[in-house]
Amino acid sequence: MGKSKIYGLCAVIIVVNGLHSSCVSSGQKQLESQWADLEKVDDMSCSTWPVRDSELDISAMTANAGEPGGFIADVRLRNGGRLPIFADTSEGHSINKDKMTAIPIGRQAHAVGLVEWNKEPTAFVVQNKNNRAWIEVRAVKDNRLVARMATPLPEEAESGRVVGVSNGWWLQLNHSEVDSSFVRVTPHQDGQWSFVVSAFQAHTRFASLVSNLLHQNAYVVENQKKSDENTSDFLMTQLDSDGKSQVLGRKTLPTKGGLESWSAALLGQKIVLAVVRGDSMVGQSSLLLAAVGISGMSLQDAWHQEFALSDVHVAEPVWISNGVHGFVGIVKWIDAEGTLSRFKVDSTGVKQLPDAGVFDKGTILAAGYLNGSNNGLGAFRYRDKDLWKYKLCSLSF
Repeated sequence: MGKSKIYGLCAVIIVVNGLHSSCVSSGQKQLESQWADLEKVDDMSCSTWPVRDSELDISAMTANAGEPGGFIADVRLRNGGRLPIFADTSEGHSINKDKMTAIPIGRQAHAVGLVEWNKEPTAFVVQNKNNRAWIEVRAVKDNRLVARMATPLPEEAESGRVVGVSNGWWLQLNHSEVDSSFVRVTPHQDGQWSFVVSAFQAHTRFASLVSNLLHQNAYVVENQKKSDENTSDFLMTQLDSDGKSQVLGRKTLPTKGGLESWSAALLGQKIVLAVVRGDSMVGQSSLLLAAVGISGMSLQDAWHQEFALSDVHVAEPVWISNGVHGFVGIVKWIDAEGTLSRFKVDSTGVKQLPDAGVFDKGTILAAGYLNGSNNGLGAFRYRDKDLWKYKLCSLSF
């Protein structure tokens, strides 16, 4: 995708207010990599995220919780500054650059998540000052301060994410490569929101916070390294609404050849792990999907299924879900082009769908959301010379 690849009969370009829309497909053009699989992928409809005159590129895209109908990009400005930019995508992936909304929050702040509150897009922001971090909640359209955490966390936060629960949200704030804090946020119409910092902290390099709107609790999944590369342990901890934590147990998965990457989601009453094992850089890997049921304060094995990723290089598996069913997307490539492998997942099992789209090597699926049906939007990051750029593409399963 780097230099936008538009193929064959799908080559339709519309330029309106700086908007570039296109289909991403193999069409009938000869492919550089001579990879036959790309001739039978499903088409994807995409639009480029517009970069305006004062902007250089996009350094990151915040992950989305639920269905906010938009994305927040962390944009690098030509003057050396940074600025979060919101784009409303409730009508689809096409973005009018004149309707994008800047969220001025200061140089030491980060927008870590986008949610919907009172039917309006709302951003969770972390303000760093004096080696401490405060959480702010801001209405996107007018940058109005909705609520603010009274007591700061004892360390600055470098990044984070937000997940929805039945009556609020949980935030994961990453202080360094190995430390994460977790905060329960409950909204109130009178503006007196509650912020409960859990005594639990994750001290492993990778930790994933998962939940959905059917639950009051959230769950932290941590991968714990073992000297034996044939298996890998995943520790699962429940975070209660009052901030207390309880260890549920461990899930051991076979990872012969090594654990390359992983991600997790909560679908219904089950935590589902997506694990890439092996070595995809030499084309010898597989994607293992394994579900663990939550019963009281214990874990129960539910199902697992594995898919070979032979003779391809792959990116990390990315979850896009609405809490009932989900989508695992993993970009794979050979030589010059790549495509998106799609897996439809619910609490009962997984089904592989046809691959979709044709992208330049190095493209990754960075973030996305599902709406109430089996459709959604994904943000794909790619490199254009020395700059990062993004496309928003329609997803379906």
